[in-house]
Amino acid sequence: MSVNVIKLTSLLEEHLLEIGDLKNITPYNINNIGYDKYKFEIEDDNIVDVIFTKIEKSEVEYVDLAPIFKKSQLKGFYNLGYSIKGISTQAKFSNIRELLKVMATLMEVVKDFLEDKELICILIFEENKDESLSFTKGQKSLLYKSIISQNLPKGYISGPAKFVNVDGLAISPKI
Repeated sequence: MSVNVIKLTSLLEEHLLEIGDLKNITPYNINNIGYDKYKFEIEDDNIVDVIFTKIEKSEVEYVDLAPIFKKSQLKGFYNLGYSIKGISTQAKFSNIRELLKVMATLMEVVKDFLEDKELICILIFEENKDESLSFTKGQKSLLYKSIISQNLPKGYISGPAKFVNVDGLAISPKI
């Protein structure tokens, strides 16, 4: 077993009861700065900007959802993206602790965003791999899937999605 895998395993065990469980992770404080925009500050005084971009009706036909979703009954589709210091990346994190804390905060943002909206679908797509965390593209997707599926608001489901040829994850109400 490589040193990176052992290091990652020990960090995960220190912070998570099981993969995806965020009960021991305290999220950062979030600021809602508009209908579809949020901000929060992370370590090193970096600012994370979160934006929900509405997918236009003409582009919704290119959204492919797993059969568990009732696409025809959904009223809107949004892509969840975030950037740190204006750089759109999920590979910024230098350690797993910070990544998990940011993921816990993003789940709080998702819950806040969904609070006053009906029948919408949020799509999340993975960006480039960060070699220093020893994640491959598929591994990071599995981590995201575990975290999101275990921390959804009541009455919501998650599952695979695709936009054109890009794989991702969808969140919507269980209809």
